[in-house]
Amino acid sequence: MALSKGHIGTLSRFFRNDVQMLLAVSAKLKNHLEQNFDLHHNGKGFLFNQTSKQCFREQIEQLYPDLNMRQGLPKGLDRIGVVAHVQDDKLADVKPNDNFILATAYNGKLSVFGCAINLPLGVSLRLPLTSIDNTCLKALIVVENQDVFDNWHLANIPSELHDALVLYRGHDSMAKGLKTLLESLEGNIEVMMCPDLDPKGLESCFTTPNINALLAPNIEDIQTQLIQHSQMQKFMD
Repeated sequence: MALSKGHIGTLSRFFRNDVQMLLAVSAKLKNHLEQNFDLHHNGKGFLFNQTSKQCFREQIEQLYPDLNMRQGLPKGLDRIGVVAHVQDDKLADVKPNDNFILATAYNGKLSVFGCAINLPLGVSLRLPLTSIDNTCLKALIVVENQDVFDNWHLANIPSELHDALVLYRGHDSMAKGLKTLLESLEGNIEVMMCPDLDPKGLESCFTTPNINALLAPNIEDIQTQLIQHSQMQKFMD
């Protein structure tokens, strides 16, 4: 079986990470490794120790020299950094959105790299994490639903939150950028979650780092909406 670029990327990142011992792979690669390398999948991935990982690496690099050429890459490179070494940017440890966030504000006022900017209402910006001065933040709102985020200027929120930095929670690498920012926060910053009012949305209030408040309608309004839309049983299950 020929390894695809995706397979090579998965294996390369695994071998370059000295502390990672669990190798999670696609179903196709899983079957190939089980059939050809006497490996056991535990349901989550292939679990190694330092010795077995090195042995596996030596075995697979004998069969796939192209994989061996990619192991000398420095760690922590983005895609531009990787192509200075090999012509396969998908081997980058840092994905395009890993260090970025999607931001807006109710009144359109943002501070980016220390400069005040005014956004047209309904506009958001994709910003590098380095553009945000955490020491100037007083309130931050994380919005789970992108439609709500895109229309934040229409939200019915208290006037004291009109200046708050509003971030889209996102998925995958966009969510990673948000997580990095939230984990770096220090001091008395109010971090609110505005989730979808369903079980998964409420769960996100507990799984998103450093959330200390919930931004939602009052409980009577929520109950009324649930009854009107026949959703009460779904929430009770």
